[in-house]
Amino acid sequence: MSASGGAWRWAVALAVAGLVAGTSAAGIPNVEKLAGAIADANRKAGRAKPLLLEVSLRDAAGAAVATGTLASHPTGLARLELRSSDGLERHLLQGSHYAASRNGVLLRSPRPLLPPIFLLQTDSGAALRAALASFGVSASASGLGLADDRDCYVIGGRSPRLAGSPLPAAIPEGTALAPNEPSVPSIWVELGSFDWVEIDRLGGARYRLGPSGSFDGVRMPRWIEIAAPGEPTLRLEIDRVARANAPAAAFGTEWLSSAP
Repeated sequence: MSASGGAWRWAVALAVAGLVAGTSAAGIPNVEKLAGAIADANRKAGRAKPLLLEVSLRDAAGAAVATGTLASHPTGLARLELRSSDGLERHLLQGSHYAASRNGVLLRSPRPLLPPIFLLQTDSGAALRAALASFGVSASASGLGLADDRDCYVIGGRSPRLAGSPLPAAIPEGTALAPNEPSVPSIWVELGSFDWVEIDRLGGARYRLGPSGSFDGVRMPRWIEIAAPGEPTLRLEIDRVARANAPAAAFGTEWLSSAP
């Protein structure tokens, strides 16, 4: 990057930091208005219905670790089935409750490979606020942030590790987060487009969402980067998206140990 380009980037970062510090003066929408605008964008993207995704899980070098399918329901349910050389791994998300199994055996401390994609499917501000509350996201905190080169609205606050830094740096691929790194549950959406950029969960799991693409009329991020304390960063690439017939009964805990 040229010196002039670096200076421009730094000036933008300082401006964003100043806006974050003076939220009320900047006229940043409150959480209720932001949630409504995000829900509108979800509907316009064609995501506010049950979806089935074909996915590939890749490591920092880009090598395929596993392939599988992800089903997600707007009511707060999702399940992920991955096949790899280690066998069959299943992940289930019921609201904020996370569970997983490998070859039919429940895992005590599973890697959080299943992002809460159903947040991208909520079709009303009230539903989104309720879902965020279940994840511990503060409904009273809204501000601005910069993730890579994407200017974002942030709901829920920013992690202490970013305090004093105008540029919340992206996590380099393959880098493991510190096991006890503090985190603030939050969501980041891009200004203007309201595309989802990042979801930070209680406990340190962080999902960085890539640029959106159109999959048969449904706009979804093309990839989701997954970082968790003590684990190398992985990337879940979305290969195909289709509308699905996925009743809530299909997301029961018995699925984790059922036969393939």
